Amino acid sequence: MAEWKKRIYQVFLWIFLCAYSLVFGKVLFGDVIHNNNSIILSLYLIAGAGIVRFSYFLFSKYEKTIKRYYPVILTGFTAVYGAITLINGFRLRFTPAFDMDAVYGGAVQWLAEGSFPDYYEYFGYFPNNLGAMTVLHFVFWIVSVFGVKDFFAAGIVFNTFLIAATIAVVSLTCRKLRGETAGTAAIAFFILCVPFLMMGAAFYTDSLSLLFPVLFYYLYLHFKEQRIWKYRIAFALAMAFVLTVGMLIKFTVLIVLIAVTVDAILSINWKKVCLLAGGALLVAFVVFGIMNAYMYSVHLDKDICKQLKTPYLHWVMMGMQNNGYYNPGDYEFTRSLAPEERNEACLSKIKERIGEMKFSGLTDLWMRKAVVCFGDGTFALSDFLDDTPAQEVWLHQYVLYAGEKYGTYRHFTTGMLLVVYLFMLLGAARSLREKDGKQACVLAPRLACLGILVFLLLWETSGRYFTNYIPFMLICAVLSLECENGRR
Repeated sequence: MAEWKKRIYQVFLWIFLCAYSLVFGKVLFGDVIHNNNSIILSLYLIAGAGIVRFSYFLFSKYEKTIKRYYPVILTGFTAVYGAITLINGFRLRFTPAFDMDAVYGGAVQWLAEGSFPDYYEYFGYFPNNLGAMTVLHFVFWIVSVFGVKDFFAAGIVFNTFLIAATIAVVSLTCRKLRGETAGTAAIAFFILCVPFLMMGAAFYTDSLSLLFPVLFYYLYLHFKEQRIWKYRIAFALAMAFVLTVGMLIKFTVLIVLIAVTVDAILSINWKKVCLLAGGALLVAFVVFGIMNAYMYSVHLDKDICKQLKTPYLHWVMMGMQNNGYYNPGDYEFTRSLAPEERNEACLSKIKERIGEMKFSGLTDLWMRKAVVCFGDGTFALSDFLDDTPAQEVWLHQYVLYAGEKYGTYRHFTTGMLLVVYLFMLLGAARSLREKDGKQACVLAPRLACLGILVFLLLWETSGRYFTNYIPFMLICAVLSLECENGRR
């Protein structure tokens, strides 16, 4: 690796290490948002880290056996994990409300009536969710051909499939980077991530987009290896398709393109970079253009939607108050203005709030927002699961905010999330000590984690919004166990 590339890589590593060290320390010792007990979190952290290290010791000891039976291990684990997620999904069924109601209800009405008039106003305000509704509509249309009428059940099955596929892709990615032992270690980390087992019924944009960023990266690893241009083009098209579908569901999937492009600039020639990034953006641009043209000519009134549309700066403005939470007052402010005035008014409000906070207040806000976004090991699934549950089951005592054992569940899951952060940091620290730059091949996952952190410091805050980048955190954590290929 050229010296200048090493320097750039080290700069990114230092930023990653410093940023997530602050997150780790704040969540463990300075969390004033969730009121977690630092001692209890520390005990879970120590126990979880010990389990990971011992598991990896066993995997390394029986490496030949794991290598031989890796396909069976991965298939069996994915099937069992998916089955549990599916069962829990049906146990935790609920009646969708607010945003999920629009995405799910709109898809159902569209299938039944040919359009979704009950949700025209919602999608006028939030056109960013049209993609998620379209994907669900397509899924529901397929299952309806086979006579399925319980579309919520279909949503649970589809979401469970995406979760199981994500597990497989994360494991295969670690295997490709560091062998079967690392691929099996990824499975061990998923065992610690209990909330994924509770996510089946919460098929909103956070989980529906879960697979696409990490699948894009996995395809990129194959793309880099291709020496024949027709195969490069095939993988580039597959990457473009995956990125486009992911962005339709949740726009933060774009962050992985930025991360991979930077990685590509530092590791492959410019022609491949242009094919990869240019192809992905071109396909996304064309698909988004077609979809918008269809939506605003067949379903939505473009002029009405222009009057309703919420500008992106609104969410940045909302992220600059309190702890960055949803704020009805900010929505009233934005919607009280003429459409052509909203962007400028939001920008002025952002400047005003930053001026009032000054630098010290802004950094304090960012730390609180980091805790909100990255300090909730439950992934804030109760935002959905407590919306009129279909039945009362014992799991609700743990997963709902009002549940008797929610505090215990939150401490455990947050402790396990801290285990992931710990190994992410250990891996970055080891990479900084390298002389040969071999760890540069795992730059993209760290940049993706850094990208979602920076984005959420500016955006509205929620403990759900980082969900689709947890797979990259797991990859970073797994690869810390192998400081370089062939040596542990």
